Amino acid sequence: MRGSTHLPNLSILPVNRLRLHESCDERRVDALAKRLLEEKRLKNPPVVTPLPDSNDFMVLDGANRVSTFARLKIPHIVVQVVSYDDPGIELNTWYHVVAGMPQRTFSAALDAVPNLQLETCTIEGARQTVALGDAIAYIICADAVYLVRNHDPETGSEIRLLNDLVGAYKGKANIYRASNDDFQKQAPTYPDINALVVFPAYRPADLIGLVRRGEVVPSGITRHIIPERALRINVPLSILEAEGNLEEKQAWMQQWWRDQLDRNAIRFYAESTFLFDE
Repeated sequence: MRGSTHLPNLSILPVNRLRLHESCDERRVDALAKRLLEEKRLKNPPVVTPLPDSNDFMVLDGANRVSTFARLKIPHIVVQVVSYDDPGIELNTWYHVVAGMPQRTFSAALDAVPNLQLETCTIEGARQTVALGDAIAYIICADAVYLVRNHDPETGSEIRLLNDLVGAYKGKANIYRASNDDFQKQAPTYPDINALVVFPAYRPADLIGLVRRGEVVPSGITRHIIPERALRINVPLSILEAEGNLEEKQAWMQQWWRDQLDRNAIRFYAESTFLFDE
């Protein structure tokens, strides 16, 4: 092992103790299920954190992998356990570049969302309003900026409306992730861009509260930065889907750790990295 400060906390947990804070992407779950059955190994473990005052864990990253294991009825999964108190862990927000959808179709899809109210606004006003929690998002188009509000907050959940907003274009347009709300910077990269949808910033307590209420944000919005992330563990699926109890599988995991250390198979890379085979 070279260059690492400490080893990641890997554990085998029951899938039914993992709670999602974001919805899964059914198309990616379909593809992942097929790949798992072909490769017969878990390549990258989901990242989870303990839910306060609970025996369950919240999934920070890996909703599609956890959903795939649940679909395949595999009882256990290897996870990397972290805490929001760990140094370097950050919770950020991705924005959606919506592209490749006829503009009239995009506008009509938004108009069809119940309780969704659009108000024209300046970009500065939109940023401030969403930051204050007075709107659930804002949408930047080529010629205008729109605040997204809940027309009937007394009866409609804002998280449900947020999911309905994303549902208006999900599966009908191409969605790309963006880390800034500068439409002019995005347009040259995505010539068929319809809009840039900007979501609010979330805090860990916000996500924990959602999970406890049984709600989820749309997929592809939250972004957790996990230092010293564990990747390419390549644990055989046969271990996780076997009928053995959890204690037996945890014992196997301890031996797996010893084997990795004996083979000097663990490498730590401090550099920021681009992967081209995901």
